[in-house]
Amino acid sequence: MQNSFCSGCQFLYAATNSGQILTFPVTNSGGLGTPTSVAGPANSGGLLTMAPVGANPLYLYVSDPRDSAIHVYTISPADGTLSTAPVGPFSLGSGDGTPGEMAAFGHVIYVAGSTENIVAFNVHADGSLTGMPSSPFAAGMGLSHLALIASTTVGNTTFLYAANAGDPNGSISAFNVTPSGGLVPVPGSPFPTLSGAGPEGFYDGGKFLYVALRNANAVAAFAIANDGSLTPLTGSPFPAGRGTFSLAGAGGFLFATNNLDGTISSYSMDSVSGTLIQVAGSPFPGVVASGDTLYSKGRLFVPDASSDSIAGFAPNLGTGTVSSLMGSPFQAGVGPVALTLGGFPVVDPPASH
Repeated sequence: MQNSFCSGCQFLYAATNSGQILTFPVTNSGGLGTPTSVAGPANSGGLLTMAPVGANPLYLYVSDPRDSAIHVYTISPADGTLSTAPVGPFSLGSGDGTPGEMAAFGHVIYVAGSTENIVAFNVHADGSLTGMPSSPFAAGMGLSHLALIASTTVGNTTFLYAANAGDPNGSISAFNVTPSGGLVPVPGSPFPTLSGAGPEGFYDGGKFLYVALRNANAVAAFAIANDGSLTPLTGSPFPAGRGTFSLAGAGGFLFATNNLDGTISSYSMDSVSGTLIQVAGSPFPGVVASGDTLYSKGRLFVPDASSDSIAGFAPNLGTGTVSSLMGSPFQAGVGPVALTLGGFPVVDPPASH
């Protein structure tokens, strides 16, 4: 740490079911240190770190289902701890329901609303939010997860995908993101998965989109066309464990967290066809997750509210096997439900004292 700047430091932030937001330092070994806490919304469905100006994530945004608003916290550059920002909270607006997961594109934050709308905010230098004039954007029933994916075939093109978990067709809404951050529906959207499949978490596979199907105990895989439309891959959906809820991946492997049986399914991803092949020994022992799995620098972190802890796993990026991380589970003291990361760049050479 130099001149009150934590050079190269990384932190894991966790919303909880008890009205606290936790800050865990990520240790040099990839584990989690002792958390600090501040008061915050209970049972938040979404956390997002963002820097409106500069290279550092200076603010943490937290969705609050109780008052249908987004709260803002300032992240200390010295130790990553949180303090309530002098701006906010910011309401979703009448008719947009309660906020869930969030995603960011440039200086725009998208929020999954419980009334089938995606609410968009412009982010300002002081961390404050103002509603985008064209917001909200209609999605589908049971809107849950969001994914922003840059096109691999068309320059300066980004798509936003929304999982409509309550839609009878298990659909995915697709949008083209305009330069100003507006959303224009992709032709043919929404795209069905399986009847009653309950789509949830996404994984960005470049030219492929993967989505967890909670009620189908499977992972659906789609090819992404130039216009953002989705075509199911041959063999999709691919079997997983019970209650497949969230996805993470690295090194050519995809990891699916199965909430109902407390396992992690692991697959190799074919870079040409996008096909998923379960690795030997999959699914691997995990925990019954209370929120989405988070991947960071070769580690998987899974919130486990039933044991007031965060479980850590070390995927082998040579074989795809998954084992428990040394020191796991990491005690939180309260039940974690949503996770995100924040950090600061390495200062080289470091500032002088």
